[in-house]
This record gives sequence, C-alpha cells and structure tokens, in this order.
Amino acid sequence: MSKVQATISWLLLIILTVVSVYLSKVMETSTLFIVLIFAIVFVKGQQITDIFMELKHAPTKWRMLLLGYVLIVPLIIGFIYII
Repeated sequence: MSKVQATISWLLLIILTVVSVYLSKVMETSTLFIVLIFAIVFVKGQQITDIFMELKHAPTKWRMLLLGYVLIVPLIIGFIYII
C-alpha cells in the first residue's frame, strides 16, 4: 500500500463520516436515510478491508468473509429496525 493510496482512503473515510453525521442532522429517519447510511457503512468497510487491512490481494475467502460481515450486519440491524 502506498502512502498516497492510504491518504486518499483516509480522506474518503473522513468525508463519509462527516456526510453521515450531516445526513443524521438534516434528514428525517426514512427508508432513503437508512439506505444511504448502509451504503456509506459498506463503502467504509470496503475501504478498511482492502486498504488498511491489506486484504485486497489476500485469499478471496478472507476478503469476502469481512466484506460479507460489513454487508450482513447492517442488513440485520435494518431488518430489526423495520420490525
């Protein structure tokens, strides 16, 4: 991982965090809001998995395990919220 790639990823994580906080302040809790937050969570999880944990070139099963976790946990939370 290069310093430039890590810096860009770090900036993206900061920007996405600020966007999610902003959305929580200006939007009502709705389906669109939840979908946007889950998308942000997935992108942040993908960046952490691929860039900072350096699993981009790791065996596929390990990478998919972590990316699956980032996808499945918000879906479970969303399902619980809907119920």
